[in-house]
Amino acid sequence: MNRYNPRIDYNLSSSDRIFGVFHRQTGSNSGYDLVVGPAGAQISRANDYALTVAETHTFTSSMLNDFRFGYMHRIGARAQYGQGFTSPADFGISGIPNCLSSIPDTAGGVKCGTPGVGIVGYSGFSSGETLYEPATTVQFSDMVTKLLGRHTLKMGAEFRHYAIDNYQPNGVTGGFSFNGAQTANAFADFLFGALNQSSVQVQNAMVSSRAWSYSFFVQDDFKVTPKLTLNLGLRYQYDQSFHETHKGLAFFNPYTAAWEQFGVNAPPTTFDPSKKQFGPRVGFAWNARKGFVVRGGYGIMFPSAVGHGRAGDGQPGPNLLATTPFPAGTDWSNLPTITSPDPSAITSPTPVTGNVSFSAWAPRKQKPTYVQLWNFPLEKQIGSNTVAQLAYVGSRGVHLPINYAYNICQQTPQSTSWSATTSPYCSATAAEEAGIWNLYVTPGWWGLSSSNYHSLQAKFDRRFAHGFSLLANFTWSKLMDDSSSDWGGFWSLDVLGQDFYNRRAERSVSAGDVPGRFTVAPIYELPFGSGKKWAQSGVASQVIGGWRVTGIYTVSGGYPFGITDNSYGYCNAAHIIQDRPNMIGNPLPSGFNQTVQHWFDITAFDFSGTCPASNLVALTGGYDTTKAFGNAPRYFSNIRVPGVNNIDFSLQKDFRVPMGEQTRLTFRADFYNMPNHPQFGAPVSDPTNPTYGTINYTSIGNRTVQLGLHLYF
Repeated sequence: MNRYNPRIDYNLSSSDRIFGVFHRQTGSNSGYDLVVGPAGAQISRANDYALTVAETHTFTSSMLNDFRFGYMHRIGARAQYGQGFTSPADFGISGIPNCLSSIPDTAGGVKCGTPGVGIVGYSGFSSGETLYEPATTVQFSDMVTKLLGRHTLKMGAEFRHYAIDNYQPNGVTGGFSFNGAQTANAFADFLFGALNQSSVQVQNAMVSSRAWSYSFFVQDDFKVTPKLTLNLGLRYQYDQSFHETHKGLAFFNPYTAAWEQFGVNAPPTTFDPSKKQFGPRVGFAWNARKGFVVRGGYGIMFPSAVGHGRAGDGQPGPNLLATTPFPAGTDWSNLPTITSPDPSAITSPTPVTGNVSFSAWAPRKQKPTYVQLWNFPLEKQIGSNTVAQLAYVGSRGVHLPINYAYNICQQTPQSTSWSATTSPYCSATAAEEAGIWNLYVTPGWWGLSSSNYHSLQAKFDRRFAHGFSLLANFTWSKLMDDSSSDWGGFWSLDVLGQDFYNRRAERSVSAGDVPGRFTVAPIYELPFGSGKKWAQSGVASQVIGGWRVTGIYTVSGGYPFGITDNSYGYCNAAHIIQDRPNMIGNPLPSGFNQTVQHWFDITAFDFSGTCPASNLVALTGGYDTTKAFGNAPRYFSNIRVPGVNNIDFSLQKDFRVPMGEQTRLTFRADFYNMPNHPQFGAPVSDPTNPTYGTINYTSIGNRTVQLGLHLYF
């Protein structure tokens, strides 16, 4: 085998094979070599080289090597209002530190934007949101395919490196509110400069998170007989937890009442990575008879949850991101000293103060998230152009992530008072440090959720022939879970749980459950014009020829409905963050006249366990400790958002353009919601809203007509 400098011309013989371009590093001697050798040769001293180009090489007639390299870079950015043009100092507000100088369009950190001002009873203006987040992913993968008789073996590996830098202080220019608490008039408070609760947040260094992910796999496609093929495989992956390069991530542990600074007084990463992520694969394909195939498969997938959230599953510690609150009555023309973290002191010890009452935390030991998938399809070919399929498809999600929030001093369903001493979960030390009941754990990564999905799926596919094609799908399914997303907004039903210690109480139909859905999409070329049955030439061919019609008709059930209670948060004797009502009747009783003005019976719920609004039923009065844990489900299977019954239609015509055989001009007339049927949205789910239980908007717009010309060349 010879190595050739790629800058030197070399004539290959018909028996020579190019093995690739390799990087050579031996002491101070480095360079790039073109490796060439006769067919069937092997690379010697392979450990001296690292492949640096992405190519596919056939080493022998029965072996194929596929190497890939990928690079992705993105920048997420949101700007403050006035960023690059103004600063708080321009409005006479002094003492607010500059933003990070490396943030683009801030004049080196001097022009960070306008401060936010809110005056109760008047239109204020917000400060907007600050976000600058460049992120890079580098990927290397290599796969070798080898033919051995009736076996097709595949082996490979993949390595990914994740890098995320984040700058995201809230209120970097300050948010100032005036509510009349000082003078009994909000505008007078503003004129005097007497603040209500306000704050400024300062971040002087990037949150820089880094992690690697590794995976390896082997697969065997074994042709047992000419009609039966087995697929057997195994994948292993190892996902690092993110580490922050400045050691600036931190959790406040509510059970020890101490800060965990990762890389300082705690391990460098927020979680202990799992070393047990083995994902088997098994499948088969059996050609039972001509045109009839039976398939089946099962696999376990790990979603590679390297990190979750802006800082890789940890929050920036107070030495990296600091909030300075302004107590009520503060004069905004004479603000107190604002905490501005010193980038050189990020790893300094973090003292425990009253600010810990709303801090994030999650346990180090987390079981890996995985999903089990299985399917069993039957497929029949009908004629030469049509295929029909009937399949059972299912899945099960285990240890799914959820950004969970709870109060460590949560009471039990047997609670009879507000006292922290009645809570079996409340650490006395932690409660004392944080002020008894007010020790919240804000959303952090928890592998607590699970899901189950079962479906019967039918498909009919007539491929395009004789000017016509048709694709039709029908799905009958049920999806159950105890959280339908890992992040749905702080007050959504999928972030807050009623009882942190009873996940079973959160289980219901999923927010994404649609029991039935049918879709049909035909394409038809009208039989007029050149090459068609009628009007093959002349003016008629030009006018009525070349037209085709397409459409999509969809009919489906609606998504389930759930009662939110974001105005009720932390408003009962159990001291839980989310409250649900108790069922005292059927919200859709027999004979109920369901209209958009009255979508369900709101008198079927008893809100005595919370602090109910005046329009709600409270049989025993608000704050009833015996009803603090409501028995209403997270989502109701029998109360659903109105389903979909919609037709989209398109009329198209091609015009030949004398600019080559592939050039054409296409006219399109698209009609969305062609029958102009109202497709209603979800009913109001907030019990404190006066329109609770009514539907006041449509989810699909009125009929929309769109005309267009498209030139293809």
